[in-house]
Amino acid sequence: FARVLALPINRLAEMTRAFSRGDFSARVQVRSITEVGELADTFNRMAAELEGFIRRLKLAAAENNELFLGTARALASAIDAKDPYTRGHSVRVNRYSVILARYHGLSEEDIRDIHVASLLHDVGKIGVDDAILKKPGKLTPEEFEVMKQHTVVGANIMAPIRQMERLLPGLRSHHERWAGGGYPDGLAGDRIPQMARIIAVADSFDAMTTERPYQT
Repeated sequence: FARVLALPINRLAEMTRAFSRGDFSARVQVRSITEVGELADTFNRMAAELEGFIRRLKLAAAENNELFLGTARALASAIDAKDPYTRGHSVRVNRYSVILARYHGLSEEDIRDIHVASLLHDVGKIGVDDAILKKPGKLTPEEFEVMKQHTVVGANIMAPIRQMERLLPGLRSHHERWAGGGYPDGLAGDRIPQMARIIAVADSFDAMTTERPYQT
């Protein structure tokens, strides 16, 4: 009698532990007309409902992620279209940055952050006057000071978005230089966030390998 009672309870406890570990397909196989059998049936119904809910939640999360990345790509394209000399720049910097991040063995989460930050690294150019942004010749010192503000403007644009908090160093600090002398904060060496260092290398490489008014 004890075995008849204990066996289904043990099965139920085992499936509950499996469910708590994330195995949402776990079901209890108990044939009993007692309250234990009723409890097992209730567990199975609850498990099926939760499994369906989690499936829908994952699908919604994937759709939201794709929407977010699509918006970032569209914004990057809009920025590049504003400057005729850097068309396609954001996509190229994005590609190089992700390659560098993978080469350095960064985690998938860090790579994803660099992926988005590199796409949006020049978003602050939205706030730069077209006369400066599209100037075919060398910028005056005053114009260059305005241009340098795009890093701060970009970080400020994204700062109110909580999900963007971890990406702000890539937007603000990708024009800092390892030996110092960069902008906007004059950081040097390891004080420059790794994300920004990776984007800086990718950004510089693209500037040197594409046609720009100041390239020669």
